[in-house]
Amino acid sequence: MGFDIGAFLGNLILAYYAQNGHADQANDRKAYKKWILKAIEDSWNLFQNKFVGLWNKHKEGSGEAYLPDIYNNSNVLSLAQKKYMTNLFHDSLGFGSAKMIRRIVGIAHVEDLESIKDASKRAECERAALNCAKTILKGRRQFETIEQVIEHIQSFDRN
Repeated sequence: MGFDIGAFLGNLILAYYAQNGHADQANDRKAYKKWILKAIEDSWNLFQNKFVGLWNKHKEGSGEAYLPDIYNNSNVLSLAQKKYMTNLFHDSLGFGSAKMIRRIVGIAHVEDLESIKDASKRAECERAALNCAKTILKGRRQFETIEQVIEHIQSFDRN
């Protein structure tokens, strides 16, 4: 799951950084960048809430990954869910960051960045995205919430 969620979040982050390269006097793209950040936040939070909700709803089903005693103790279940979701969050950040790096330095580029006509603007956008991805990848376990990730994304944005 971390790969797919990470790929989705990574592509949204790349779209965010590309906006500075597409901005002009008629449209500074700030509203769209704000919308992208909200989409990142809402996507993770909705996924997390839905996943844990379904876990709680179907905890009586067969094929569960934990011993039955965990499901019968709400405190232990809550701790197991928190640990699982934290690990999934960190996996998603790692895969998403790797995806961002690959889409910039690899051969499968992303149109959001490739369509920036001004090479120096494109390089600036790519540099910001790469620096952000590199620090998320290296320090992904330091992030506890998606809101912290969003603050981190914004810290590399010069506009």
